[in-house]
Amino acid sequence: MVALFFCSLPVFAQHPTPRLNGTIHETARLALAGSSSPQTRAAQDLGELSPGTPVAGITLVFKRSPEQESALKDLLNVQQDPASPQYRHWLTPEAFAARFGIADQDIAMTQAWLTEQGFHLGRVSRARDRITFSGTAAQVQSAFGTPLHHYVVQGERHFAPSSDLTLPAELAAITSAVLHLEDFRPRPNVKTPARIHLDPNYTTLSTQTHYLSPFDIDTMYDLNPLVASVGYGKGQGIAVVGQSYVNTSASSGINTFKVEFSALNASLTPVLVPGSGVDAISPGDEGESEIDLEYASGIANSANIFLVYVGDSSTYSVFDSLSFAIEENIAPVITISYGECESLISQSFFEQGNQVFEQAGAQGQTIVASSGDTGSTACSPYTAAGEATLAEQQALAVNYPADSPYVTAVGGTQMAAGTYTAGASTYWASATNFDNLSSLLSYVPEVVWNENTAERDIVAGGGGTSTYFTRPTWQTGVPGIPSGAFRLVPDISLQSSIQAPGYVICTSDSYLLDSQAQSCTNGLEGSSGQYTTAGGTSFAAPIFAGFLAILNQAQHTTGLGNINPTLYKLAANSNTYATAFHDITSGTNACTAGIGTCASAGESSYAATTGYDEATGLGSVDFNALATAWPASATASLTNTETILVGSPNSASPGTPVGVVIYIFPLIPIQTVTASGSVSILIDGVSTGAPLALTPLGTANPGEATTSYNFTAPETTGSHLVTVNYLGDSVHAPSTATFSFLVGDAYASGGLTLSAANLTVANNSSSSTVVTVTPTSGYHGQVVWSLSATTTGTTALSGCYVIDSVAVSAVTTAKLVFGTGTACNSALPAARRTLRVLPSHALNAKQDPTHGTIVAIAMSGGLVLCGLFSGRRRRRLPVLLSLLSLLSAAVLAIGLSGCGSGASTSASSSSTTPATYTLTLTATDSVNTSIAATTPLTLTVN
Repeated sequence: MVALFFCSLPVFAQHPTPRLNGTIHETARLALAGSSSPQTRAAQDLGELSPGTPVAGITLVFKRSPEQESALKDLLNVQQDPASPQYRHWLTPEAFAARFGIADQDIAMTQAWLTEQGFHLGRVSRARDRITFSGTAAQVQSAFGTPLHHYVVQGERHFAPSSDLTLPAELAAITSAVLHLEDFRPRPNVKTPARIHLDPNYTTLSTQTHYLSPFDIDTMYDLNPLVASVGYGKGQGIAVVGQSYVNTSASSGINTFKVEFSALNASLTPVLVPGSGVDAISPGDEGESEIDLEYASGIANSANIFLVYVGDSSTYSVFDSLSFAIEENIAPVITISYGECESLISQSFFEQGNQVFEQAGAQGQTIVASSGDTGSTACSPYTAAGEATLAEQQALAVNYPADSPYVTAVGGTQMAAGTYTAGASTYWASATNFDNLSSLLSYVPEVVWNENTAERDIVAGGGGTSTYFTRPTWQTGVPGIPSGAFRLVPDISLQSSIQAPGYVICTSDSYLLDSQAQSCTNGLEGSSGQYTTAGGTSFAAPIFAGFLAILNQAQHTTGLGNINPTLYKLAANSNTYATAFHDITSGTNACTAGIGTCASAGESSYAATTGYDEATGLGSVDFNALATAWPASATASLTNTETILVGSPNSASPGTPVGVVIYIFPLIPIQTVTASGSVSILIDGVSTGAPLALTPLGTANPGEATTSYNFTAPETTGSHLVTVNYLGDSVHAPSTATFSFLVGDAYASGGLTLSAANLTVANNSSSSTVVTVTPTSGYHGQVVWSLSATTTGTTALSGCYVIDSVAVSAVTTAKLVFGTGTACNSALPAARRTLRVLPSHALNAKQDPTHGTIVAIAMSGGLVLCGLFSGRRRRRLPVLLSLLSLLSAAVLAIGLSGCGSGASTSASSSSTTPATYTLTLTATDSVNTSIAATTPLTLTVN
């Protein structure tokens, strides 16, 4: 009766057919089509990497045979068919590997060839479909037939293969991609308000304006009746994937948010992807993960939330976090708030990614992705300076991975005009004694999210037609679906607006905050009594993921797999569509002529229509009605259970004993029938042996059972996963618990030295100098910057600067650009645009919302002054020397460390008196702040 158990038995007996017959020869080689990065097409080529440059974490991904791919697609179809005996019979990762992985013989032969090329072998994936190894740039060129080159893209230095890879013909025939040979990272989807004084939708006592909170989302989308009957996702899991270390301790802003919104029962477990380096904060990415964690836990406030993230290795990204969450089957729901426009993704990367998404579906995992925040032109945030031509920026395009048929793409809506004005109304309660945590009274009519303005640039819910993925058979039957052969995006949409309304958040990400601001220092209030708010489909995705965790609980299941076939089937029923969906029929996600790259009104699409449209998909949803209409699982009559681990450590020394006590708790309805059966345990995906039998706890704890397990901590430094699967019985549904513990130290160690040439800058102009960072004692990590100025006279220094945060594993350079006087005043179209395509938000004062002084442009000046730009992701900044508009207004006062004392809509335009100043530049490791270095330099202003 238990899907997890019965589905796994027959496939363990299967073994993939070997496809490499004999040895791998070098006599004939074939190109791996589409394996070079499109992001180097127009980049400045600086030539080859030094031959001895180490390249770690290289990953060769095998492709499935045509027979395997056909069988997998058949399986995925029957797993979603309620009439099939295979309905929701999910595979374990081991069962998946046995049926759809590569043969052991092929793995051994490929490993032998890699060893012959001089590579150092690493791990084989749990799905038996990829091998990780390390080597040098010279070995990469020899093995894969193309050198690695340095490129300058958007003023930043990167590396990537100079052309498509080649492999021996036998190996090329079974290879889909070779990963981690480049260091480009994707971007998150979160947007900044235009002004510090937005109309927030979280009712405040002083002005009766509003902020939007998780409690308001419960009301907006009718979640309350569902959680009243089934709970808030207890025993369920959500994996948030990111690419930065995040503080989740009791003193963190995330914990403050959890306290405010009754989410303390939601456990947060960090999981560092093995091989991706040490913990490192990536400015901007840190804030994205904070948002995802806060709103996933704010909705499913009793679920187990995992943050799966990568370390400082520049060749690893959020897509590796996503793959690892699937490979290890960490949680039945995965949410990702990142995207890359399709034209900047290589064909081989598409192929290997979709293979992983298919695996997720077969394992019962549901992937939720934000559709993007730039409307129907997903490539518009990129620039012609090495990334995308103007024609590509203006072309209709959608984002990966939301475009995959195996991913549920969540777009954006906003509340209709006139429904969120300050004060009590049909929709909002007034604040009487204090600021309301929950002030929304009912569902509010929605339109397409579109907040294009000259300040914000192109900002709207992502949607359109894929140029890569063909139309899935289930994307039909709903009025409004256009004819065509390719996948349509999004599938559904939820509230995403920046200003109509915005979401309240807590963040410690300096990249997102004004120079003098702190978020959530007094409850949800930050410094000066302000709330921090943001918008974007970055909120819609984790909110929907939270709902899916609750839906899993309501369904008494450990997963729903790819939910898209069911969504469209339900929407095709006119009665269900009318009750479970809110059809959005007003608005468009088209850009506004004259804003950003939008040259004409007819340049982009799409308008909301009756039924499906490429602006909002099927529309937004009524969570309770959708859950009620969802087809029941075979385990619907079983009692939900929760597997709880007591004593699981956060860290352990290599080779030391580790013990954990396991409890199985029946959930609603409370039963006296004791959970029976057994639990299986896996460490890093490897079974520890025979299942452990459960022992009843007795009459004092009716229905509960327990067992314990002791093991020795692995010797390998890094994160390790322990997974406990309760297999269920005739009364109780299966459940799973996972914990991560760290062996060794994931913090950076060693030290740094800095050097920089002196600067001379003319009044009302700018100049730059190169800063050299030299690691000592084996240091590698991410560094961030601060700057202070002193003078022996009485002349104040009015200026601004930009310097990228950089990843350091060898001698590394960064460019410090300093501007004075009017060089810091600008219309800043490029700066505004760049900050909006990266995660950003403003501070929203509780005071009168018509008298704010700080605009996003000036706020970005504070960010620029702080210098916290990610060197691995800020490739989209225009070349700083040629676009001084990036130098936002800020005042660097004498003796000020780091950021200016403030910024306003009217920056100082006076010239600085000619003088000489001493600047002190400090580089600090982003996580281990005990590692820091300084260098003085002289600034001469003429």
